[in-house]
Amino acid sequence: MRNLFKKVLLGSAVALALQGCSLFGGDEDLTPMAPLPKVDSAFEGKSLWRSSVGDGIGDFYSQLRPVINGDRIYAASRDGDVTALERDDGKEVWSTDLADLDINADKRSPRLSGGLVQAYGKLFLGSENGVVYALSADDGKVLWHVNVPGEVVSSPAVEDGRVVVLTTSGRLMALDSEDGKLLWTLAEEQPPLTLRSVATPVITNGAVLYGRADGKVGIALLSNGQPVRQSKVADPRGATELDRMVDVDATPLVAGDELYAIAYNGQLMARKLLSGDEVWKRKYSAYRDMAVSSNEIFITDSRSHLFAVDRRNGLELWSNTQLENRSVTAPVVFGDYVVVGDVEGYLYWLDRFDGTIKAMQELDSSGLYAAPLVDGGTLYIQSRGGKLYALQRP
Repeated sequence: MRNLFKKVLLGSAVALALQGCSLFGGDEDLTPMAPLPKVDSAFEGKSLWRSSVGDGIGDFYSQLRPVINGDRIYAASRDGDVTALERDDGKEVWSTDLADLDINADKRSPRLSGGLVQAYGKLFLGSENGVVYALSADDGKVLWHVNVPGEVVSSPAVEDGRVVVLTTSGRLMALDSEDGKLLWTLAEEQPPLTLRSVATPVITNGAVLYGRADGKVGIALLSNGQPVRQSKVADPRGATELDRMVDVDATPLVAGDELYAIAYNGQLMARKLLSGDEVWKRKYSAYRDMAVSSNEIFITDSRSHLFAVDRRNGLELWSNTQLENRSVTAPVVFGDYVVVGDVEGYLYWLDRFDGTIKAMQELDSSGLYAAPLVDGGTLYIQSRGGKLYALQRP
């Protein structure tokens, strides 16, 4: 498992959309993984409980991540298990296997990959099979499922009775949250080569913000899908299609009256949300979601370097390159720490103010792939092998 992720990749989460082609040959490690840093850990996150959610995601790309509502936490596995657990002790409340549905009878598996999102007493999630599901959050009953034209590998966005999904084929669609009926669709032309990941749409002020594979953030009206504006994040540059990839696959951030977005092979930029006027831009390359706290933006870039940037002016506050090529997850802010996981299953606690690693612990040898989930004083994180952990803040 570990050797798989040490091979030549753009990042463990980035599987290029090259059907039937191998971009690299041989086993030579051209992008070696940094060795484990030597850290005199000041503490260890105390384990409150752990539980299992199916078989996890295995070696596959996935953006599945738990979601919390009330006294329950919900999680899913690639092979179709959707489970509700008690938030305090991890005991199972209910479990539904989507592989049992007729729609998946002729499939290898449900291939769940995008979600979970909770709203209106329902859970919404998508799949690589091009199916969007709605389940009852109360008992796990499947309320509806619909086919959409393209893989749904990112979480839907839900508001105002609409479930908005963005597919890998570049289609932005709104479904009725009650019955899954298609309300509108907006198609974007795709570049010849794109990353495997897709940004989660963001709904704000009656509009949908979504990352595009051409290096732009699109803005459309939530009510009818009418395009409003495009904000350029990066221009394709270079002699090859690989060099010219500028996908905006990190979820756009909205903080105050400003929009922040980052592109692969591109840059991090800040714009005024309403006018679209550029505030600042800086050279960074990333495809994982960013985190924001107070006046800081935290980034895991495409080489697994970590950065803190002042969101007011784009000035770099600190950087940490100790985890290079370790397929580090998106960051989350947890008190005075920035927390990330890596492909070998280690969890790192970085000082939020200077970027030094204060502690590290091996959590799960199957590897960590998605950003942890913060809820009050507890950190939840799901491993590739399907384990869900609850850790107490130090």
